[in-house]
Amino acid sequence: MTAFALVSDIHANLEALTAVLERIDRLGIGAIYCLGDVIGYGADPETCTELVMRRCRWTIMGNHDHGLTHELRDFNPLASEALQFTRRRLRPGLFARRRRLVHEFLAQLPERKSEHGFPFVHGSPRDPIMEYMLKSDGFLEPEKLAANFALIDRPCFVGHTHWPGWHDARFRFTQATDDVRELVLGDEPMIVNVGSVGQPRDGDPRACFVVVDERRVEYHRVAYDFRRTQAKILAAGLHPALAERLARGK
Repeated sequence: MTAFALVSDIHANLEALTAVLERIDRLGIGAIYCLGDVIGYGADPETCTELVMRRCRWTIMGNHDHGLTHELRDFNPLASEALQFTRRRLRPGLFARRRRLVHEFLAQLPERKSEHGFPFVHGSPRDPIMEYMLKSDGFLEPEKLAANFALIDRPCFVGHTHWPGWHDARFRFTQATDDVRELVLGDEPMIVNVGSVGQPRDGDPRACFVVVDERRVEYHRVAYDFRRTQAKILAAGLHPALAERLARGK
């Protein structure tokens, strides 16, 4: 199997995405797949989507991508406000070919993919777009965890929570001071969260992505110029909390 990279939850953060793609290029990884949420929260939805269209072999639908063309009742006020901003930025028009292509790409993303013998979704095996596989599920909602594990017979890759780590009987998360941390996959079911490129929430502000090589999963953390991203968010008129949280990785 050829090694491949997985990115997820970019959230229109161009600086983080650019830094991650540069690291992937230095690693010599040719195949990149995206687990969704290309847009939302950030100020660069067009450019980030175009980069994903150009660099990723496929992309699946995240809840923010879904929110571009569907109701927003399941989103919190900050997320809803940011998606309204994104809708305005990406509104297709007769003479706006760039926006039209980006909008069509995001609106037509598939919910699931399978590659190299692994299933891929944004949220969870039973609800590929909206359901969160939370780090607390093993002890607070064991029935939910069991219902999702009943749908898979091998490791499955997800995003959505912005927490890198994996579920077996419980959640094991990967926060570390290292730039790289490894997981070796077995044949048994496992739900592997690849973390977030554009809005980490595990207390580490660095962008996160994974490389899968045979049965080995490498978590990579990449520093980027989040202050520039913050300035763009504020200049776009988005809520200051969306900028502030990037410095804390929360």
